[in-house]
Amino acid sequence: MKLKIPYGRTSVALQVPPGTLLNTLEPTPRSPLRDPQEAIRDALRYPIGTPPLRQLVRSGERVAIVVNDVTRLVHTDVFLPVLVDELNAAGVPDGSIFVVFALGTHRPQTPEERRGIVGKEMAQRLELFEHDCSDRRGLVRVGRTSRGHEVWVNRRVWEADRIILTGEIVPHLIAGYSGGRKSLFPGLADAEFIRRNHSLVLDPACRIGVLDGNPAHEDLLEACRLFGPDFILNVILNSAGQFLSVVAGHYDAAHRAGCQRIDEFYGTSLADPYDVVIAGSGGYPLDIDLRQAHKGMENAARALRPGGSLVYFADCTDGAGSAALQEWIERGVTAAELETSLRENFVVGAHKAYWLARLGSRFRVFLVSSLPDAFVLKSHLTPAHDPECLVAGLLDGAGSRPRVAFISNATFTLPVLCSDRL
Repeated sequence: MKLKIPYGRTSVALQVPPGTLLNTLEPTPRSPLRDPQEAIRDALRYPIGTPPLRQLVRSGERVAIVVNDVTRLVHTDVFLPVLVDELNAAGVPDGSIFVVFALGTHRPQTPEERRGIVGKEMAQRLELFEHDCSDRRGLVRVGRTSRGHEVWVNRRVWEADRIILTGEIVPHLIAGYSGGRKSLFPGLADAEFIRRNHSLVLDPACRIGVLDGNPAHEDLLEACRLFGPDFILNVILNSAGQFLSVVAGHYDAAHRAGCQRIDEFYGTSLADPYDVVIAGSGGYPLDIDLRQAHKGMENAARALRPGGSLVYFADCTDGAGSAALQEWIERGVTAAELETSLRENFVVGAHKAYWLARLGSRFRVFLVSSLPDAFVLKSHLTPAHDPECLVAGLLDGAGSRPRVAFISNATFTLPVLCSDRL
């Protein structure tokens, strides 16, 4: 049996030993939208919780459109022209529209990356700029959440007459789900708010696939209410990057509707956990760096028994993806030591090092990547250069009838044990 696993901008083939009893874990196949742009247009005209976009905006208004950066697979180039067409039809010309990339704490992008995100035509027609979370002159204070977190946000977007948030909804390890309010916070927030919100990850109530009672989500939503964006447009994609669904409208109501669809689209049930899981992050840009690839790694580990083995494919051409993550991994400290440090002084990026160390303490995680071996080892993972030999050895050591699963795109697959549904 030969498995095809997305890896960077290409794929790798993995030969599984003959006779292996292997189950493929993937969401129930769903047909992609036949005409994504028409579905986007319908979502803008029949939104959830707000009037149609054309009725919201007025001629003469300045409109900010917030988009994701290069680390997200969103297909902004598909929906942005439709969105701009609707604004033009409402009397808002191109010159009154600007696009801001919600970088959060991510690195600046190259001009080529920015053009690739929005598409050549939109890059020529619209003003583009990037958020800088560390530039206090470009920020404005809009209030404080009930958890005492001061809320600073991008000044240019705050001063716009209308603010439209865009992005993709996927399961999120801290906030439950991405999308909705996350394009604004942490996307356009200051570094300190991002740090404080991320620090809530140490609260066990912060869980993937959970909104209500999730302190990180509730903190983000409070901040979003203080800002009051006018409209969101969020998409849901499958592992091939095809459109499955589109939601638009109110930043909370439309987002929740999208999250309900995620549970239906991405969830895959399993009766019992597996001894060995072979999984890929999903290829570029989902495996552009370790920070992004880690998300699918956590999903894949949900299918493992305690002490089970995960063979994970993620190219990580951009390395760690975060200076803080790089620094804390290089320290080579244990998960317990990292947790103690984070409780004393939370550092964004260090929490990812903690998660990686925690994974490495619970499971045997083997990483096929372009990262240096020494760095992978300090991440509490094991570098793998001959995955076929590795898999054969793991199966030999897992008993007479090892339970083996394959997840082609772990970022878009959420294993759920049947016992967890009870």
